[in-house]
Amino acid sequence: MSKPSECRRVDSNELPREEKSEIYKNQTLTRQKESSWQDPDYFDSAWKEYTFVISGMVAQLLNQAGSTMTLPLINVLSKELNTQEHSESWLMASFPLVSGSFILVSGRLGDIYGLKKTLLFGYIILIVWSLICGLTNYSNSGKFFIVSRAFQGFGISFILPNVLGIVGNIYKPETKRKNMVISLIGMCAPLGATLGTFFSGLIVVKSERNWPWTFYAYTIAATINLFISYSVIPNNIPTNTHGFSMDWIGAAIGISGLILFNFVWNQAPIVGWDVGYIIALLIVSVFLIIGFFVFELNGVKVPLLPEEVSCNRANIMILGSMFLGWGSFGIWTFYYFQIVLNLRQYSPVWAGGTYFMFAIWGCIAALTVAFSIKRVGPAVLLLFSLIAFDCGSIILSVTPVHETYFRSCLGAMIILSFGMDLSFPAASIILSDELPMQYQGMAGSLVNTVVNYSMSLFLGIGGTVERQINKTGLELLKGYRAALYFAIGSASLGVLISGIFVMERIWKHNRVKKASQQSDSWGTD
Repeated sequence: MSKPSECRRVDSNELPREEKSEIYKNQTLTRQKESSWQDPDYFDSAWKEYTFVISGMVAQLLNQAGSTMTLPLINVLSKELNTQEHSESWLMASFPLVSGSFILVSGRLGDIYGLKKTLLFGYIILIVWSLICGLTNYSNSGKFFIVSRAFQGFGISFILPNVLGIVGNIYKPETKRKNMVISLIGMCAPLGATLGTFFSGLIVVKSERNWPWTFYAYTIAATINLFISYSVIPNNIPTNTHGFSMDWIGAAIGISGLILFNFVWNQAPIVGWDVGYIIALLIVSVFLIIGFFVFELNGVKVPLLPEEVSCNRANIMILGSMFLGWGSFGIWTFYYFQIVLNLRQYSPVWAGGTYFMFAIWGCIAALTVAFSIKRVGPAVLLLFSLIAFDCGSIILSVTPVHETYFRSCLGAMIILSFGMDLSFPAASIILSDELPMQYQGMAGSLVNTVVNYSMSLFLGIGGTVERQINKTGLELLKGYRAALYFAIGSASLGVLISGIFVMERIWKHNRVKKASQQSDSWGTD
């Protein structure tokens, strides 16, 4: 007897077109229901799924390109916009500062009001302010440009975490297909960093006055992906099935504390730590951050950070490792370009072009993750990524100024490609699998909050270290290396934390395995 869900075999020539179409649709749904990796209600054709994955990859590409696109242009922008002396770090830091501060809230908004709606809102903000970034050329104001970059980061903060939240809803946990999709999205981190630096350098080859087209091109890419996302992302993803409400008070306290704390560390190297408002804002930010955690743990029924996150030691260790690893990479990224532009005298296009190793080896690293994560485990891959971040900073800190790129720097980029593409999918998969379905937007938010915010914050801390060593402004190399030494220390601490996490996982696995063997032996007896 056939199953009720099966469609009977018929001669397709005997039926009218409408009935044949309905039968083909039922046959497709029957095959999808047998799928072990995806809810069958989301995609009615393979091309829609593939296009959705591509749109998620482009979202990651835009995120990383947005962080790095100003790096080859630092000297150009400083001259064209008359930026304040020693404020070059803000040209990069303002974007991840705001995106990292708002990402956690944006993921929660996606869980409550709809992942797709929140994603599309982010694209609109990103497109508008990316266009304004280019138009700041007519204002001749570095401060206006930095503020525009901050709002550009605000837009991107609503995109990537909700993409990962959608992935977490569509694909079943601990499946090869889900791991592959997240790995492909992670692969676009180094690819986006490469394209962001290369094309921004390429645009100013003929004339430095062409720099606004870096942002116009970015605007066009974001607009295209907006329409693709609107077309292919399913509309029937469950929204707030548990009836959560937004913790607006906690969000306001937390975001204010994060922004002020980050602002202080990036502004203090420019104006000095002895300025009154710097100390005042630092104290206020610390109190706000402490107040946020006190309020979240004691003051609300539905906290912004639920107990599944804030009281889970494993999650804290994962996020702590990511924070230290990506923070060290933020320092490496900025000071690599300072070295090649100011000491090696590379042109913007050559400086951006040297990032091509990230594109090549980032793809290799992402595929390695996709095919090995089930065997090796995400915890081990996370440890390897922290080791890669550490090695990259060590290599750059001892690289001679006039050494050819094809020795130390090339090798460091190969290693750092694995740092980026092992850490992002490993942490995303662990959190996505461990958190309930109603927190899938938050799972993506946590990883991206750590990645973006740490890059901006550590850039400010690295700048403080540099200014303290290079007080006269004449010892550039010594100051750059001092900042890289701090990056080494941070990544090393991350290696220690992730190493402890791996040992705990191995110990628990062996304990469960031993208990299972004892249970089997008792059952046999």
